[in-house]
Amino acid sequence: MKKEIAIAACSAVALLILFGSVSYLLFPPVSVQGYTASIDVYTQNGGIGINKPSGNFTLNMTMPPLVILYAQVKNASNMPAEGLVSFEVVPPPPGPPFLQPTSVTNSLGIASSEFRIPPLNSSMGRWLVYATVDVNGQHLADTVTFFVIDPLPPFS
Repeated sequence: MKKEIAIAACSAVALLILFGSVSYLLFPPVSVQGYTASIDVYTQNGGIGINKPSGNFTLNMTMPPLVILYAQVKNASNMPAEGLVSFEVVPPPPGPPFLQPTSVTNSLGIASSEFRIPPLNSSMGRWLVYATVDVNGQHLADTVTFFVIDPLPPFS
């Protein structure tokens, strides 16, 4: 009788191991790392990454520089997301902040807007851009900064 109980116990353990292995193969582990939706605003001169600065723009009085703003929006699964992106541009003082037209994301989750730097000496300095979007009820924001610089080097 003891021999049959031992065989039954060993068989039960072997079946548990077998079913555990098969279920592991059929149902791979799911990552429990939480993702949240995101937005990343940048310009054609760089700034890719959350709150990363962009490259500089050189002030040109005859042909003001064109700034192209991009915002990449991703959902909680890190996939491109649809959304209506708002851009607020804050020039150096004394210039007032201004809003760019809102832009809808494309199939890659990227929205864009563009503007020209006014050909004024007061345009030189640090510019700040805020981009905001709502994804599935989650309000998202990111910033990018860039400098508008003088085209002529200072005298030495």
